[in-house]
Amino acid sequence: MNQTYPEGSHGTFSHRPIVWGTHGMVGGGTQLTAQSGMRILGQGGNAVDAAVASALSAGVLEPTAHYTLGGEVAMLFYDAAKGKVHSVVGQGWAPQGATIDLYRNRWGEIPPGVLSTTVPGVLSALLTMLSEFGTMGFSQVARDAYALAADGFPAYQLFCRTLATPERVANLKKYPASARVFLPDGKAPEPGTRFKQPDLARTLSLMIRAEENALQKGKSRATAISEARDVFYKGDVARRMVDALQALGGLYTFEDFAEYESPLEDPISTTYRGYEIYTNRTWTQGIALLEALNILEACDLAALGHNSPRAIHLQVEALKLALADRERYAGDPAFVDVPVEGLLSPQYAGLRHSILDPEKAQATYPPGDPCRMRATVEDQPAGHVTSETVGDPDGTTHLSAVDAQGNMVSVTPSTFSGLSQGMVLGDTGILINCRGCYFWLDPQNPNALAPRKRPRTTPCTFIVLKNGRPFMTLGTPGGDSQTQSSLQVFSNIVDFGLNVQEAVAAPRFCSYSFPQSPWPHRIAPNRLVLEGRISSEAANGLRDRGHDVEVTGPWGITNGFVPILVDMDSGVYQGGADPRRESVMLGW
Repeated sequence: MNQTYPEGSHGTFSHRPIVWGTHGMVGGGTQLTAQSGMRILGQGGNAVDAAVASALSAGVLEPTAHYTLGGEVAMLFYDAAKGKVHSVVGQGWAPQGATIDLYRNRWGEIPPGVLSTTVPGVLSALLTMLSEFGTMGFSQVARDAYALAADGFPAYQLFCRTLATPERVANLKKYPASARVFLPDGKAPEPGTRFKQPDLARTLSLMIRAEENALQKGKSRATAISEARDVFYKGDVARRMVDALQALGGLYTFEDFAEYESPLEDPISTTYRGYEIYTNRTWTQGIALLEALNILEACDLAALGHNSPRAIHLQVEALKLALADRERYAGDPAFVDVPVEGLLSPQYAGLRHSILDPEKAQATYPPGDPCRMRATVEDQPAGHVTSETVGDPDGTTHLSAVDAQGNMVSVTPSTFSGLSQGMVLGDTGILINCRGCYFWLDPQNPNALAPRKRPRTTPCTFIVLKNGRPFMTLGTPGGDSQTQSSLQVFSNIVDFGLNVQEAVAAPRFCSYSFPQSPWPHRIAPNRLVLEGRISSEAANGLRDRGHDVEVTGPWGITNGFVPILVDMDSGVYQGGADPRRESVMLGW
């Protein structure tokens, strides 16, 4: 049964108001996450300071959204003074001992658990951005995160419900250090009880103390931030994490942590209907959204009608084409020569668009050849087709920040399968990621496992400009659905004229006709999930076009957007928060 909301003051799809501001805005996955950033803005910090503070607090508050300080992050910063977008590499790498031959010969797969982990990248990336573009020190922006870990926070409904599932409890009980943290008194916390993480607080306090000691010795702000970072990657905390990983059967050495870094990089971009969309390089999947938008530029989506069967069909098929190229070409650019210029060229978009069937769904599309400018190649590897339900276990979170000067930050932090696997590293309080299961064991694949290589990660984030001026932040949790849902929210605003809150509340769809990122990379050809608020006429029209349509609950595609739109002429900002999660937008 379809569920709809009557059109009212908030628009057709939304029952929440737009949030407004003039001095700054912060959006996050929980109320306390967003408040951390707003406090920093109120203390005179800029958007980077606020975003780093919120990201640190989220790493304490949101483990049930699969984000902890043992994870990774995609992060972009728009510098209003220079009119430039900056990116930082926030994905951790595999240990030096991780090779395809070892995994093939010993395990025959990428097994779950410690053998699918990577070095945590999130703290390194956050501190790189803070040092380069923020104005505050680590101790200032980490104050809330430390207090939330040491003094605790009220256990909220999603947090308690997620921890209490039988599967989660069983996984946590496998590891005494994890059970001690997340199952106090042997069971999941009750809503409203205070949840504390003293070990994590101790780790943060050691980093804070290192920075304070450096400043007392007259060292620069950048050096002091670096010394806080070194506690985590080169100091006693790193040694204790490596000891814990080795005890679990991991392949790490101390050098895998000590030599890890998060360099700045130039983002990649494209244009769509006059808007400039920026994303991180190809260690994320963000390029797939850019290519899909290039393919769709030739389509008059607005004339087809919002969430009409034809409009949905074209968006789904364009995404299939872009995601086929993701699988063929995208990987860690330190290891793979990705033909970014060709993939994002208008000529190539036209070639790919030429094979898009406007009336019939294709189970899969072959990748194209952006180097020789051909619409397809014929030697693509076969995917892992399955009749099983293909879902997305990746929770992730997303946050955004804008300050009074028009600086914008868009951040998508994650710890893939962290709580599902449940490995807290000894007494550090760090819950480690399992992002390494995104690798392939096929040496010809651009995302093939290799020592010190970063898996191509699903977390991606976007900054949108119009005529070179700030327009909006964009990003969401959701694993392989991130590019799909981001396309819909962006198109809802640009093509269909929805306001920012309507755009995130409008019903969504999600396709699975491409290899899923986690091992074993299964495909469900033509499977298309629609939220139940999409009309039955649209669902039937998509079935007529060959889509294997499944209707889920009215809010069943559980991403969590917090986009901010910026109007620098008026100095007015507006933001929306996704009702599918506990997302919150705050304005000032």
